[in-house]
Amino acid sequence: MCKVSVLIPAYNVEPYIRECLDSVLGQTLQEIEIICIDDHSTDQTLTILKEYKSRDPRIQVYCQEQNLGQSCGRNLALSYASGEYIYMLDADDKIVPKALEELYHICKAEHLEVAGFETYQFTEDAAFKGKAAEKTIVYQEGTVMDGRDALAYCMEQESFSLSVPTFLIERAYLDRIGLRFMEGILHEDVGYIFELVSRAARIQFLHKVYFLRRIRPQSTMTKPLTSKNIEGYLKSFLRSFELENILREAYGTDPRFWAAFKKWQRDIFGRLRQLYLASEESIYWQKGVSVSRETGRIFEILKLMSPGKAQAEDILGKETCGILQTLSPREKGTPPQVYVCGTGQYAERMVHFAGALGLVVRGILVTEKQEQALWGFPVYHVKEAPDKTVPVLLSISHYNKETYTRLLAEEGYGKVIEVNL
Repeated sequence: MCKVSVLIPAYNVEPYIRECLDSVLGQTLQEIEIICIDDHSTDQTLTILKEYKSRDPRIQVYCQEQNLGQSCGRNLALSYASGEYIYMLDADDKIVPKALEELYHICKAEHLEVAGFETYQFTEDAAFKGKAAEKTIVYQEGTVMDGRDALAYCMEQESFSLSVPTFLIERAYLDRIGLRFMEGILHEDVGYIFELVSRAARIQFLHKVYFLRRIRPQSTMTKPLTSKNIEGYLKSFLRSFELENILREAYGTDPRFWAAFKKWQRDIFGRLRQLYLASEESIYWQKGVSVSRETGRIFEILKLMSPGKAQAEDILGKETCGILQTLSPREKGTPPQVYVCGTGQYAERMVHFAGALGLVVRGILVTEKQEQALWGFPVYHVKEAPDKTVPVLLSISHYNKETYTRLLAEEGYGKVIEVNL
């Protein structure tokens, strides 16, 4: 019986695929199968895969009729897999010679569904020397845990790998929870790993390097950012909310687990914000992209991240919350609308609280045009807001409060509610 199925999706990796395959064929564990998916490469990748297939019967090669992305390749390869355990390797990376043998025997001895291990980065490109010759994830040798303790461990130790090649996974476990990759996105590992770890009954992290990651130009992680990077993180982030009911049924209200769960969500949300700020091809500048639709999605994300009514009352005070909840809707059956006045963390936190209290934020008011005040929201100069009858939530540092209060009064806003955070 095949002990480990190695899944390798490949697209235009002619310079690297031989090293990758050699590292797998050189494994001390012989009872393996190697399932390669060519994702419609336009270089000599497929020719090399077929060459290796002709030399070793353990290699299978399948071809996509069009370029569908790594997620589709991994899902397709998994459908052909017969091994007890699954290992997914990117076609430009490598593994150490004893990796699969040692990992397989550890998993069998400990009845593991998932084994996580450390990564070492390498490069031949001088431009990336600063990122290579280092471990990217370091684990303390741990005991067998369930997903509840595993997620808490990773968040507390700040050692959480978002890379699938840093895990050996029991195939029966993947089938039991129906875990597959979201297709058509970048950064597909992000949500996948979160679910893989958090739902496991038996998982162990090993203080040993088995995976060798190549840092090279024009990989997913080094290419210029586009809206596709944002889309990948966004879908993974939203998937975490879908998982809440599943995880609550499994782990109840365990405070340590939910603290870790929320920390993971905040980390991914933070990465989303960074991508909006850093992308060279901002989602707002791209042809055919609806700014209003993308803005609406960021509103929805921030509402999902809201702290909840009880916490809002604790922080803002019941009196302030009472005032906010008595605001009148503009139309029957719709929630009240407000502006948030301010920048940075004050505005962002107020958006969260507004979501918790069922308010719709129309936009952010600033004293001068600061387009990065809070990405994803309409930003208006105080003098240029389209509707001055909408109530304003004034949540700003004390350094700027006097300026904002004066400007709002001069411009004749109907209702200003000071909110102290």
